[in-house]
Amino acid sequence: MGAPKINYEAPKVEKDNTFRDYLQYQQDRQLDLDTRSQEASDRTDAATRRRREQGALGFEGFAQNLQKQVESGITPYESAQGKLQDYIARYDLKGGFQPDTQTRTETYFEDVLDDEGKKTGDRVKKTREVTIDTPGATPGFTFDSTQVGDFQSQLQDLYTGTGEIDPTTGKKDRGLRGQRFSAGVQKAYRDLLGREGTEDELTQAMSDFDNSLVRSAGDFRDQLKQSEAYTKKFNDNYMDNYYDTMYASSPADRTDSEGKVSKKRKYTFDSSVMPGFDKEALEKRTGITLPDYESYFSEARSIAELEDQRQSIAQTRDFIYQSGITSLQGEIEKENRKIEIQGKKDVAKIDQATSMYSNLIGSFNF
Repeated sequence: MGAPKINYEAPKVEKDNTFRDYLQYQQDRQLDLDTRSQEASDRTDAATRRRREQGALGFEGFAQNLQKQVESGITPYESAQGKLQDYIARYDLKGGFQPDTQTRTETYFEDVLDDEGKKTGDRVKKTREVTIDTPGATPGFTFDSTQVGDFQSQLQDLYTGTGEIDPTTGKKDRGLRGQRFSAGVQKAYRDLLGREGTEDELTQAMSDFDNSLVRSAGDFRDQLKQSEAYTKKFNDNYMDNYYDTMYASSPADRTDSEGKVSKKRKYTFDSSVMPGFDKEALEKRTGITLPDYESYFSEARSIAELEDQRQSIAQTRDFIYQSGITSLQGEIEKENRKIEIQGKKDVAKIDQATSMYSNLIGSFNF
């Protein structure tokens, strides 16, 4: 007989899904965090997009206004360049704009089904492409970023010129910079030399400008101040001011009806400051005819003539004084001579009387 057969049935143990549930919880939590992070990023991107769109929409008006400021001279070209670069960078106008919609990769978890189509409780991680509205994008908005570079080139050509020669006028396109330099050169000649620059002088100045020997009208003015022509003009102006002050004249007094400024000036002769004298008697006694200064100084004279005759006035004054003193000395000597002669006569008479009295007394015998 054999041993009895014993059938053992293992106890049924329920599947422990604790770890699976915890893993799925972590997955859902991470997915939620990722979604929130993406939403925060979308809000930031939306604000940036709206700000950039506003900047792009205002670029044309900004560019036109900036160009007018450069043309009028309100804003220097260098400052305009800085403003333009700041505007472009602030709104990232060269970075382009994404379309109204975009495709984004989305992560999700899909449940695993059994053969009967029932959920097993497990799931797998998958991704998919979804189309979303670009955060902050305005439907239908477009912006051609090439216009930014085009305006930069346009602004540069406006200021520096293209360098091309106009077939009609034969002039070189030097832009606003060249025009302002040419005007500055003419102003420098007017201010420093009191005249317009000649055609040759302007041609030479523009040639130096093209060859970078002079960079601006200010540089040209400084160089002109070092020229021989300016030095002579400066010295002439100094002497003109000096002589105008000395002779109480002004450029207006020396300007004729044709606008020409004379170097001659007038000197007012005041005969009352001369010594009083008998002109006819003096001329008769000395044989010298005195100059007619009132007549001479009634007309404008050169500085050399005025200086010479002013010296002559001083000499004439000395001559009159010396003649008066000499005449006075002559009269004094004449009177002294008369007194001396009369004294000698009186002494002779006294001697004669004394001798007569002596002889008379001697004739008596005492």
